[in-house]
Amino acid sequence: MRSILIMGGTTFVSSSLAKYLISKGYDVDILTRGKRAIDYDGFREHLICDRKSKLEMENILKNKKYEFVFDVSAYKKEDVEILLTTIDKSYIKKYIFCSSGAVYKPSNELIGEEFEKGENPNWGKYGTDKKEAEDFIVNSNVPYIIFRPTYIYGENNNLYREACFFDRIKANKVIPIPYGNNTKTQFIHIDDLVRIFESAMTSEKSNQIYNVTNPDVISWDELIITCGKVMDRKPIVKNIDITKTNLEARLYFPFRDVTYILNIEKLIKDDLYVPKLSLEKGLKKSYKWYIDKKPVLKDLRMIKVDEV
Repeated sequence: MRSILIMGGTTFVSSSLAKYLISKGYDVDILTRGKRAIDYDGFREHLICDRKSKLEMENILKNKKYEFVFDVSAYKKEDVEILLTTIDKSYIKKYIFCSSGAVYKPSNELIGEEFEKGENPNWGKYGTDKKEAEDFIVNSNVPYIIFRPTYIYGENNNLYREACFFDRIKANKVIPIPYGNNTKTQFIHIDDLVRIFESAMTSEKSNQIYNVTNPDVISWDELIITCGKVMDRKPIVKNIDITKTNLEARLYFPFRDVTYILNIEKLIKDDLYVPKLSLEKGLKKSYKWYIDKKPVLKDLRMIKVDEV
């Protein structure tokens, strides 16, 4: 039985990963600050600790041994550094880090893992912080796999993204869409993502970095139309011509209006799990969760929706 530590366990990606690995019979510990309720059981131990405190981490991880560590809650180099200098690395077979496609410099092309990393004004400090965390991992002596996902969606998404469209379509409200950039992007459903994470444990590969996404390239129109399709309703759409307004898209739209597409040939070549859920099938699952759970979400940046 593989012993696993998940850094996180209460929000979207980390809780989905924990629930999935528990369902597969793994011995799973989760480490959180203990600030949020946990809506599942089956984990072996809940370690309550502030990962930003080296002293707390030293105390909580003393005499703990894990074969696999999934780090979903690290956003900065310091987060990674504290973990990797307090945990017993001698037992670790893989340290699996969830990074982001935001580490790449801006491009309208399909980006491979070798593409230049650096400051990207579309993502700001989030991207540069993830890059610095990656660099620390690569230069450490722990066997690692780093994943760089595009937009993640699915059940329990705590970000107001697909739920924003479901809300507006359900209420027969107009959905403003930035128009004029010919923006293309990609999505990965949470079910595919957690299976990719799991496949890293059994992969013979180590010290590797992978883009992870569904390879289907999507426009904003296709995204909204598919949301309407799974709801069996016709969305009301208003194209906002970006050449005629100075408004940043994020003030009225839940995504940045930038092309964001990644090449996953390396993931396929190295025989890791390859995403299978189409956008329509994934959104069907999301919509079922939305109907069942009735999440109440909001995006504080979207203050110009009614105005546009």
